[in-house]
Amino acid sequence: MNLRTLVSARPRSVRQVAGRRPALYLAVATAGAVLVGVVSSGEPAAQADAQPTSVASQLGISAEQSQSAAADVVSPLEELAASRSEREARRTAAAQAQAAAEQAAEAAAAEAARVAAEQAAAAAAAEQAAQAAAQAEAEAAAARPGQGTAAAVAPAGSYQDYALSKLGGDGSQFGCLESLWGKESRWNPNAQNPNSTAYGIAQFLDSTWAGTGIAKTSDGYRQIDAGLIYIQKAYGSPCDAWSHSKSTGWY
Repeated sequence: MNLRTLVSARPRSVRQVAGRRPALYLAVATAGAVLVGVVSSGEPAAQADAQPTSVASQLGISAEQSQSAAADVVSPLEELAASRSEREARRTAAAQAQAAAEQAAEAAAAEAARVAAEQAAAAAAAEQAAQAAAQAEAEAAAARPGQGTAAAVAPAGSYQDYALSKLGGDGSQFGCLESLWGKESRWNPNAQNPNSTAYGIAQFLDSTWAGTGIAKTSDGYRQIDAGLIYIQKAYGSPCDAWSHSKSTGWY
């Protein structure tokens, strides 16, 4: 067996594989040329096209084989570039949405703070107005003839007796009143709630005095007058006020 026989006896598949390698080399060269052409935009287009043609000629590959091999390599690169652009676009959109959400949350918090401040200011103004009205009523009562000394003269009898007389001797209504104010202050005109402005026999808040027309006072009899005025306006009778207090804890 001579050398010619050995050469001719090589498997056909080996020759076919070997014949494909130039096409692969050409594809790689073409892809490189495409990338170089993209990066070096200042070079003439004819020069970029000349390199793959020269390589194909030297490797003995047809134009169709050259184009097919180049497409096989360039197409994945183009897909990779498109995928990267799409990911960048999604990242940008997500960042913009996050920024918009944060701005909306900050705006909502600022609006809530503004509303709360306005409500607090309105409540403070109402409290000041009530106190001013009570003070004005007290000054007006003191200026009326005979009113300045009337409150200073204490009626005879206990506070309970005075209250019963103000109720026209109605023992049923007085019983409810006695239970109500006994719970509130034990009929002590100097009773002071440590957690609020509630004061006196009826345990009125500072804002409650204004509705009675009587200024806040330590005089137990005047406190009874104010308490009965308030009960009449708010509930109609001491028993109705006592019923409300038993169900809610306040009147």
